[in-house]
Amino acid sequence: MHELTSEELRSTLQGTVSLVSCLSFEDRSLSVAKALPPGSLRRWLCILNEDIETDISEMRNKAEAIAAEAGVSIQFLSASKRNPLLLADALIGLAANPMLGEQEKWIGDITTMTHEMLLMLVAAADEIVQPWRDLLLIYNLAGTYSGDDTPEEKWVSRGIHEVRSVVGYPGAWSPGEPTKMIALPGFDPERMRRMVEEIEPDQLVVGIACPIGERHVWSAEKNRRIAEQLLQTRKGATFDYPALDPLGAIDAVIDVLRDTTSNVLLAPLNSKITTAALGVLARLRPEWQICYAPAFIYNLKYATPSDCFLTCSLDKIRAHVSSRIGAG
Repeated sequence: MHELTSEELRSTLQGTVSLVSCLSFEDRSLSVAKALPPGSLRRWLCILNEDIETDISEMRNKAEAIAAEAGVSIQFLSASKRNPLLLADALIGLAANPMLGEQEKWIGDITTMTHEMLLMLVAAADEIVQPWRDLLLIYNLAGTYSGDDTPEEKWVSRGIHEVRSVVGYPGAWSPGEPTKMIALPGFDPERMRRMVEEIEPDQLVVGIACPIGERHVWSAEKNRRIAEQLLQTRKGATFDYPALDPLGAIDAVIDVLRDTTSNVLLAPLNSKITTAALGVLARLRPEWQICYAPAFIYNLKYATPSDCFLTCSLDKIRAHVSSRIGAG
């Protein structure tokens, strides 16, 4: 994983690139597109949630202005919180598109994708959209969270529609075997609590995301309190993992699940970069299932953009997982 400024990102992305991203109410949804070198954007696929809870026409106008300046048109991919098959169908349609050249250099702005969208993107890259096999994932770190709220008041979402298996990660369920749930909560304790209540795992293992440096120490403390709350009524344990290190997160989860004979259910709701890593891991351990709960509402003032971007390729994550599984 690399941490880059916008200037460093521009110098890294040499030549033409094709972009897949997600349009959101957040300014961060355009941070990567704005950071691309002039004249480099060749194609832009943009996921658009049809039941987003606010008007994003202004953000769409900004995106189309960026595209027009680059001389391209945005191809929107329909998605829905209530119907994940809408995005699945759009991704399958891409696989049959002869205009999608295998030699294109693809980058994925995962900043404002939902965790489910991101996991489906990883599954599509693994199975049906060959040009995405070595997709370069880019994530714009938040400058601030929830304005001036105290750590206890910072929130991402409230309420859930349902708990469901993510398309592409059905797992292999063994009736009669106990269920072990690996929960990686973010800043929305209600969402993870509702998932645990509906799934009722025999054992709950909660990951505590630990950031590097002093800036986001509060986030580990908040995660630890959420873990304590989740384990008040459920047998289980906790483990620490690096919040923004996809390879370190994989190592931590593999170690926790070493020699397990239970049904395994992964619930990643923390950073997008670690969620992508667990998606790669689950594709290589297909007996493990990934579940998700689409949020009812999101905090429209959740985060602001920064000049810091994290990058990591799917191939690099895949190679690390393969080496760990082979050695394990």
